Amino acid sequence: MNQCQYDFARSLGDSHLHSGVLPPVTQTFERGELHVHMNGAIPAATIREILSDEATELPTDFVIEKDLIRSEPCTSLATYLRPWQVLRLFPKKRENLDRISQAVVAGLAGNGVRFAELRSSVLYLATLQRCSLTQALEHLIESTRHAAEQFGMRRGLIMTVTRGDYAAVGLAALLQAYRDLGEPDDVVGLDLAGDEEIPYPAELPSLFREAKERLGLGVTIHAGETGRVDNVRAAVELFGADRIGHGTAASQDPALLELLAARDICIEVCPISNRLTGAVPVNQAHPLQEFRRRGVPFVICSDNPAIHQRGLADDYAAAMSEGLTADELDRQYATAKRYSFLEGLN
Repeated sequence: MNQCQYDFARSLGDSHLHSGVLPPVTQTFERGELHVHMNGAIPAATIREILSDEATELPTDFVIEKDLIRSEPCTSLATYLRPWQVLRLFPKKRENLDRISQAVVAGLAGNGVRFAELRSSVLYLATLQRCSLTQALEHLIESTRHAAEQFGMRRGLIMTVTRGDYAAVGLAALLQAYRDLGEPDDVVGLDLAGDEEIPYPAELPSLFREAKERLGLGVTIHAGETGRVDNVRAAVELFGADRIGHGTAASQDPALLELLAARDICIEVCPISNRLTGAVPVNQAHPLQEFRRRGVPFVICSDNPAIHQRGLADDYAAAMSEGLTADELDRQYATAKRYSFLEGLN
């Protein structure tokens, strides 16, 4: 481990991670955020307020003070994802969705974010709020639009589906809700997330490609976060991905890196998350250095900033500790604009 990596690994345990307060943003960079999950960006204080308001019963072995935050490298992705045992239990009330949108957008604005693509699972939201998918999507659009307007931020929504037997059914339902609302410009893309070891229906890739070709939606796929190089290649060749979420495993395959560079496919690099999930062990250099050497475009993102009790500014600092220069970070805003699914940024 080099000195920069050591300093970053040590910083993961500093007091900021336990204080519940994001460290101050000291850089003046304007930023774009292309990979952030809404339920991973809700401040702990807001979560506690909503859980109390909705009288949510927590899993018996879940200790909110300990299990809601991830501040040290985890032994597995499953361990890292433990907070979602609670994060998937709310919001049941429409007004609490508004509270979430306000808190998430405020946190992004505090980190210099000027435009953001927010990822959310409308499927679980519809179940929680006991409404149709069309209504749930409409509520999410209205809620995040209002919050973004208050903070002078542009935002788009990325609809997420999770790997598994019902992924194709879920995606088809989401796309129908999107059509029922008249294909609103607020929705800019689709995402596939979840445990990469879980198989998905054979027809799922074609549904993603069709949505891209016929509806003009961007496609981003979580792939290569857990070491499966084949998932990155499948994201490109089968799903027609425009961007890859995390993609750390791609650094193991020179031919795949050549493919990503040749097709101009952007990697959504989340430096803090990659260390905390164990996708990049502390004794290894971050793949972003290899991406840079091979000409693979990448953009720095925060993934689940509230779960880390960090913000995008901290991911920029982490990227610098991994070898990026201040000038390279300054160019990240233009890179995020280039690969964003939002129209009219350039």
